[in-house]
Amino acid sequence: MPAAPRIARIALDRPLDRLFDYQIPDALSLAPGQRVRVPFGRGTTIGVVVTLTDQSEVPANRLRPVLEAPEAEPLLAPRLMQLLQFGARYYHHPLGEALLGALPPALRHGDPLPALTPETLWRQTPEGARALAAGEVRGRRQQAVLRALERGAPALDRATLAAATGLQLAPRELRALAERGWLEAITPDPEDPPTPNASNHALTPDQRAAVDALTPETTAPLLLEGVTGSGKTEVYLQMAERVLARGKQVLFLIPEIALTPQLSARIQQRFPGQVALLHSGLAEGERLRAWEAARRGQRRIVVGTRSALFTPVPDLGLIIVDEEHDSAFKQQDGFRYNARDLAIKRGQLEQAPVVLGSATPTLESLHAATTGRYGHARLTMRPDGTQPPTVETVDTRVHTPDEGLTAPLLDTMQQTLAAGHQCFLLLNRRGFARVLACDACGWVAECPDCDARLTIHAHNPRAVCHLCGHQETRPERCPECGEPLAQRGLGTQRLEQALARHFPNIPLIRLDRDSIRHKGALEAALDRIRQLDAAIVVGTQMLAKGHDFPQVGLVGVIDVDQGLFSVDLRATENTLQLIVQAAGRAGRGSGGGRVLLQTGHPDHPLIRGLDAADYPAMVAPLLEERAAAEMPPYGHLALVRVEAGDAETTRRHAERVATHLRNTAAEGLRVLGPAPAPRHRVNRRFREQILLQSTRRNPLHESLARARQAWQADDLPRGTRIAIDIDPVSLA
Repeated sequence: MPAAPRIARIALDRPLDRLFDYQIPDALSLAPGQRVRVPFGRGTTIGVVVTLTDQSEVPANRLRPVLEAPEAEPLLAPRLMQLLQFGARYYHHPLGEALLGALPPALRHGDPLPALTPETLWRQTPEGARALAAGEVRGRRQQAVLRALERGAPALDRATLAAATGLQLAPRELRALAERGWLEAITPDPEDPPTPNASNHALTPDQRAAVDALTPETTAPLLLEGVTGSGKTEVYLQMAERVLARGKQVLFLIPEIALTPQLSARIQQRFPGQVALLHSGLAEGERLRAWEAARRGQRRIVVGTRSALFTPVPDLGLIIVDEEHDSAFKQQDGFRYNARDLAIKRGQLEQAPVVLGSATPTLESLHAATTGRYGHARLTMRPDGTQPPTVETVDTRVHTPDEGLTAPLLDTMQQTLAAGHQCFLLLNRRGFARVLACDACGWVAECPDCDARLTIHAHNPRAVCHLCGHQETRPERCPECGEPLAQRGLGTQRLEQALARHFPNIPLIRLDRDSIRHKGALEAALDRIRQLDAAIVVGTQMLAKGHDFPQVGLVGVIDVDQGLFSVDLRATENTLQLIVQAAGRAGRGSGGGRVLLQTGHPDHPLIRGLDAADYPAMVAPLLEERAAAEMPPYGHLALVRVEAGDAETTRRHAERVATHLRNTAAEGLRVLGPAPAPRHRVNRRFREQILLQSTRRNPLHESLARARQAWQADDLPRGTRIAIDIDPVSLA
């Protein structure tokens, strides 16, 4: 029997396109995917074994030994290693950063795997039900817990209770309720997970057809396209239940955990004790325990944001990507992967079906479905039989807005509120005013470090740059001529102030990044909205993030024109998606709903074609434009960004990179640029970009691989960086 290889080729968390060879001590047995500690420089670091070999270019007497393997088995299984190696090649990123980035931070730091204990489940007792009904439960938090158990599953774990109540629940709070006899603690058998709670939703024919479209033999991705409010979540849950019944696990990707508490709570309530939540908002220890529970198969459903895609699960049977159109699935720095696209690759490697769900699919997914590469299930109606409301326009050339509000919008709001319904107003700009300017001499407050104007926030004496975070004291008078300064432009805070004047006796809630900065603020705001009848909610795009409020009778979009004439490739697509998603918040209850869109261009072809119930027809003109220009989904793009600390160095080096790409370009590749990025200066660094376009992937990747080798061998000027963005979601 041949001797086992005694050299390990190891990936380290370094921005280097190479592996490092280490001697394997006789006492160690290693395998690819295993975590190891090795000497590096004057210290030690954590790495991942990629391959084993008997050969090395490093002389044997210079090979340093692997110090230890914290685990006896690989943490990254073979198919997951394949996925990460593919991702590093496809996105032209160092393998070590991709592999180590797939591990929880605690494991990258060298921490041991945690010991797992069964999660306690909590159930309301008859005495708890009696006390709640009799009004004996005084504390708001205690009431929330007992109500969640009353209307939810018979028994829920602490994480599920926290998601259901929107509270950060400490174990001692639940023990205190148990001591009073209102709750009962249950310790489940890890080998016998709790059965899913029964659904109380009857499926529509469309929903039933969608669930049935997912069979054990399904291999192609399935696009689940459903109008807003059509019950995609129930389809996901019933698909997951079937997969769990076969002994498999489910990976459920959502764009942003913080913006979808209703969805994550609903998954946890349906499958108590079986859900591992994974996202960056968790404490390191909590995240590691959830990751390890999924790896061991103790938690059979993983719910998380894009990085949860790399969670090792022993028997993956289904991947669900909810709101697949959301740009949050694309990592915008470092390892610039798209979790939606890599989910499809993981499904191929694991032979697990992938479901992509959205009311407004990306043009790429829609094209793949209509041409037969993906399966296609459509939910054309809401379960209650209602249709998404018709989108009406208000011509702002005729009805001049006053602080963003036109007379027709105000009249419709008054009618909606009088009928006891809610008004949602969408303005995708936070802050109070966009510009602080002098009308006398034209001076404008600008960020000293970026090509951006400073934003004014209410109750903040400082002006803020939303690109780099720079803040400075807000002047009252112009520093050039001494005249008083004017605050121009509209943000959600200014709109909120104007609405308070028009509707002084109506509850008013603002939802944007500023208003939910503190932990639990979003959950509290959403809970308040659910408890109100007539109310006004004003906010940014997070208003359109899948929330289900049956009392919404009107959605008003304050200003949509900025997205119709942008130079960005996807700006119009994103604008249409935002309108349809926002419109979908209206009319979910019995009272129907309306959508008013304020625009100065009501005759724009895309505005005239707005139909929230027929998204494919809306985007058909965009697909025709993309086909004519050989842009995605009919072509492939990559963006090369060069940045440095001064404009001349950036421009000069970008020219060198572009020249090399042109001189070595494979047939069929177009090299456009360099040109200054739309945001040319950000945080004191200048940016130039080069766009690569091809109708085939291979020429694009071959040329980039050659160019990358060349510029890595070149001595870059100090502080100069080059980044590659494959399949960019934005050209800004």
